[in-house]
Amino acid sequence: MASGNALAQVVRPTDCNTVEQTPPDFRWPDVATSGGYQVTLTYPNGSTKTLNASQNWLNWDEVLPVGTYSWVVKNPAGVTSAPRKFIVDANSKPFVVPNISTLLSTVSAKTHPRSLPEALTLELMKTQRQSAINSLLSQVNSRLSQTLPNPGTTATDCFNYSKYALASLQACVFSGQTSYCNDAINRVMNLASWDPNGPTKYSLPAGTDMAARYLTWTVAVGYDWLYSRLTSAQRSQILAMLIARNGLMYNDIIGTRSRISVNPRDSHGNQTLTIVAVIASLVVGDLPEANTWFTNALPQAVNAINPWADEDGGFANAATQGNWDVGEMLPSLYQLRYGTGIDVAQKPWIRNWGRYFAYFTPPGMSEFTTVFGDGFERNQGEQQARYGKGYTFFSPSPLGRWHMSKISGEDRTRIEYLLAPPADFTGTQPFPEGTPHALWLKSIGQVAMHSDLSNLARTSVYFKSSPKPYGAFNHSHADQNSFVINSGGKRLAIESGYYDDYKTPHWLKWYHTTKAKNAVTYDDGKGQVFYEVNNKMGSGDVTLFKHTPTYDIVSGDATSAYDGALSKAKRTLVYLRPNLVVVYDDLASTTARQWEWNIHALNQMTSSNNTQAKITNGSETLCIDVLAGPGVQFSQHNIFTENPSNGGAAQWHGKFYNATRTTNAEFVVLLNIGCSTLTASATKTSGKWNIQVGNRSVSIEAGAVTVQDP
Repeated sequence: MASGNALAQVVRPTDCNTVEQTPPDFRWPDVATSGGYQVTLTYPNGSTKTLNASQNWLNWDEVLPVGTYSWVVKNPAGVTSAPRKFIVDANSKPFVVPNISTLLSTVSAKTHPRSLPEALTLELMKTQRQSAINSLLSQVNSRLSQTLPNPGTTATDCFNYSKYALASLQACVFSGQTSYCNDAINRVMNLASWDPNGPTKYSLPAGTDMAARYLTWTVAVGYDWLYSRLTSAQRSQILAMLIARNGLMYNDIIGTRSRISVNPRDSHGNQTLTIVAVIASLVVGDLPEANTWFTNALPQAVNAINPWADEDGGFANAATQGNWDVGEMLPSLYQLRYGTGIDVAQKPWIRNWGRYFAYFTPPGMSEFTTVFGDGFERNQGEQQARYGKGYTFFSPSPLGRWHMSKISGEDRTRIEYLLAPPADFTGTQPFPEGTPHALWLKSIGQVAMHSDLSNLARTSVYFKSSPKPYGAFNHSHADQNSFVINSGGKRLAIESGYYDDYKTPHWLKWYHTTKAKNAVTYDDGKGQVFYEVNNKMGSGDVTLFKHTPTYDIVSGDATSAYDGALSKAKRTLVYLRPNLVVVYDDLASTTARQWEWNIHALNQMTSSNNTQAKITNGSETLCIDVLAGPGVQFSQHNIFTENPSNGGAAQWHGKFYNATRTTNAEFVVLLNIGCSTLTASATKTSGKWNIQVGNRSVSIEAGAVTVQDP
């Protein structure tokens, strides 16, 4: 079960992992170009069972009791893999994908609408959301007299007119009024008339894939919700359109052999897979082609719920992108529950998403920014609230309820909010007692450390060192062993640059690069490799994490991300709550280097000497003090290698660097959030660093870190 393809499917469950779902989702690299596999599972009592897999994934057909299991895969050539183990414990939650043939028969026999909740639930949703429904009706009223558009020619047309159609569809469902239902019919039929092979065709090269699938899904929803109001001719027109449009998507994603199963880390393709499956569920029984879509897409979509993390709920492909992805998928996930009975809210990645969201996008940031990857600097307040609340209605948790009670500003007329399952979040939503203030997501190599997660004015320290198969690829940057610091709702030690689109000159030459991060570069800005330039994913690894009430420790190894240029690139952060961070870097190369310790800020830093600098953002400050380093100097500038095409204010880029090149270097740097008055020093004796920070001490020796609190 090995592949030399960096984009290939990975083995899940990972060896010796304790799984959160029973049975776990089975996946492995597709080493064949045709034919299927056999998966043999050995149970705790020594008995075995073999199931066939049509490709490189399998949904096991029964709940597995507590115990240790091993499994092997035999490929079409008859070669059997080495055995791997996993553990089911008392906390593993059952989730069995129904037999697809049985489910096909069940869903095919359902009347329309299938993708709405039953009547009593829908009435409860109306009661809880009447104010939002009134706002929706007002919006739709304002468009009732509009002339329907000619067939669209752009992705923007697809999105806008599909959004208007969805609004009218919701108005019809929630009010039952003929005027809204007729408007919904007219808009859906207008979209259905657009040429599926014209300018709005589903096409990856043309960049219309996301827009076209949104249009296709909207029309399918209209077919389901308006079924009794449509004429037979209108139904036939919609079904013919779906054969063409959903057929294009199915053939791209699955076809004769699923490409999204071969290379699953596709930022658009995984959502397309789910949408194809959901569309199939809306029309199966009415459209023969939907039998194939349903049978092949739905089980795979449930298995591959998200390719950007393991079960822990993280998102390796940028937090902002994750919010967009989850938000886009929410209505489809609601419809899976309503229409097929498959409740993916019970799957670990979905259940744990709210935890990732709370720790890495916590409430209190004045501009609703995120961390790590494309879009981190964007104000996502409305989307965070709308998608977050829709998600929390769908998959509620005490932490999620608290989080959502602290943010507002969502557009409650949108389908992600209005169609979400009913949930009463009125009253106080307390912060869950015993919730730790730090989180390590092992599968994606990201750590969040907060002074107090429950305090909206908290200090937050983030660290990233992403292991394979993630690393610097797609929307994730060349930022292994980098950190970000926010405090009091303000960005202090920032990632720099602006997301002006994918693969723009600014994206390639600044935004995505190591020199744009609070990370180590060498020889005037040289850094880590990333896939879009080097055809290699620079990756890292979190090698140590320790959380205590008064301090946290995280260490990362980013050596491999420098692709052989460095022989050692290790970093440790010691977070001394609430406002101090010690950063230790251990660097080496066979070639003498200029070592650059980078720090970025929104505003110009002040500095009175070569070992200190100060960042200020409003009332918040961060003082940087190089306690030890290779004879450093300090410089800063406000120039991007390439300017962003969408504008954006200048930012400041500082670096502490050695004037004389060396083959190795160690930095010990104190980050003082709030610039409190204290005495700090760092000395090295017999290979051991002794770092004194006020009345607290840190010792570092051969990778071991100890902290002494008073």
